[in-house]
Amino acid sequence: MMSASDAEIVGQCRAGDTEAFAELVQRNQDAVFNLVWSMTGNWHEAADITQETFIRAYRKLYSYKPEFSFKNWVLSIGANLTRNRFRSFSRRRRMQETLARIQAVPDEPAPEVRDEGLEPALARLPETLRTALILKHMEGLSYEEIARTLGIGLSAAKMRVARGRDELVSLLKSEREREK
Repeated sequence: MMSASDAEIVGQCRAGDTEAFAELVQRNQDAVFNLVWSMTGNWHEAADITQETFIRAYRKLYSYKPEFSFKNWVLSIGANLTRNRFRSFSRRRRMQETLARIQAVPDEPAPEVRDEGLEPALARLPETLRTALILKHMEGLSYEEIARTLGIGLSAAKMRVARGRDELVSLLKSEREREK
């Protein structure tokens, strides 16, 4: 049995099948959460924004164009919501709040860490570079999809991924040097 495409499920939702949207959430929630978490560094904020992303997506289904990827569309909603929520905060203040929340909730399960040094190094990258790297290497998006998701040009998407990769390698090397 072949499962329906995202565009077909959106069509079902538009036709009045409100339960069909749950399948879209199931298929895409991990990608949205990972992106938002990479942008915020905060598990609770990421969970809240992910939920808000799907509420917004459901309300805006009429504006979704089936010729484009639903995943990219919902990722761009999540990225925009995250940027808007944290625009007024300085990066330092967000980091202080994140550390305070982590210390206040020691039993909270943390998202899976793939490499001990990778997550801290990623967190040290500027948000624009970190987001581009996450979209390219964790979500598997093409440069064209990254450009559409972030609302930037193709060359800017390529540059952000390359710069992010270079800075990440540099951070990881310097961390390993310090451990020696």
